[in-house]
Amino acid sequence: MVAPSFGDILDEKGIFLDKRVLSPHYTPDQLLYRDGEITSIMKAVAPVLKGSRAKNLFIYGKTGTGKSASVRQVLQKLEAEGVQEIAVIYLNCKVYDSRYKVLQKCITQFNPDFAKTGYSFALLYEKLLDWVEEKNIRLILALDEIDTVKDLDNLVYTLTRANDDLGKGCVSLIGISNKINFKQRLDPRSKSSLCEEELIFQPYNAQQLKGILEQRVKKGFKPNSVGESALNLSSAIAASDNGDARYALLLLLRAGEIADSQKDQVVLDKHVTLAQKIADEDKAYEVISTLPAQQQILLYGLATLAQDVSYKRLVEDNGEKLYFSGEVYEQYSRLCKKTGREPRTSRWYREYLGELEMLGLISMVESGKGIRGHTTLIKLEYAPEKVKKAIEKILFTEN
Repeated sequence: MVAPSFGDILDEKGIFLDKRVLSPHYTPDQLLYRDGEITSIMKAVAPVLKGSRAKNLFIYGKTGTGKSASVRQVLQKLEAEGVQEIAVIYLNCKVYDSRYKVLQKCITQFNPDFAKTGYSFALLYEKLLDWVEEKNIRLILALDEIDTVKDLDNLVYTLTRANDDLGKGCVSLIGISNKINFKQRLDPRSKSSLCEEELIFQPYNAQQLKGILEQRVKKGFKPNSVGESALNLSSAIAASDNGDARYALLLLLRAGEIADSQKDQVVLDKHVTLAQKIADEDKAYEVISTLPAQQQILLYGLATLAQDVSYKRLVEDNGEKLYFSGEVYEQYSRLCKKTGREPRTSRWYREYLGELEMLGLISMVESGKGIRGHTTLIKLEYAPEKVKKAIEKILFTEN
């Protein structure tokens, strides 16, 4: 058999028209089912069109509920007004994860030659204020995944304090987070500044998810190549998984790729069912890669216990292995020391467990009959060897 050329591969006829419209980074012209939220964001930023400061806005809700897309759409509308004194900067804080990086990136928006590091923070701050004041800029800074900024309290304090140091111009913040309880970790002063106005994005229901998928199918797939039942199944699965539109789109994308690989002309339930297994792993490892190092170590410790055939002190329930919380903490502590980190206290450990459970990476149950005392039992929800491999690539290559 002769290997195909790139031309042969590109000329293959499949069921897709444009895969890009199934990407979470694609923003459609019309965002379905978010008119109310978009209106609220527009009202918060509208004062800049009259020469006033926009309200600081904190937006939160689970992944895949349209937060980022709604903010981007509003900011695009604002820029389209063509007011020279209005500046909009949108940053993903997974990349710009410190106060220094955020200010540095802001400055490069009006001074691209300023990208080099080595300047003091004080100089960055003065440079930003000079630009805002000299040009009478009304700056709106949107910080997506704001919870990943390491020194967030300092950042919020710095940017909100800037308005006190400005004679002309102003700075406003829009913070976006997937973590519902995130604001509870903020310093009270930062919380009152950032959360001047709050907006919650509720998860989509199955009917709304189906509407979103139908919108994307029209541009992403050839006509009549996605079955009605497959659309219903994708929507129902995603609705049961926190109403995540990104997950619904990923399911449909993977199902289409499976149908293509099997030379099928229509996406059916069987393709969606198989895609769910693949998408669940993709989603889990994407989540794992974004976890803080301490949580990755904790998850890694649980995975190593699950693979340790000599480990006997566990509970089995219908073939599922559950581990004692105290044992997992000891393993986590050992791994922290091995990687040169200080183990966190048991209070932080319990909080980490709660967050990992909320993300669907572990599950916890209270011990029942047959176990002395009262304790928590922990189960890893994904194959331990795959969890270990994912974390080793991220964490232990750095040490």
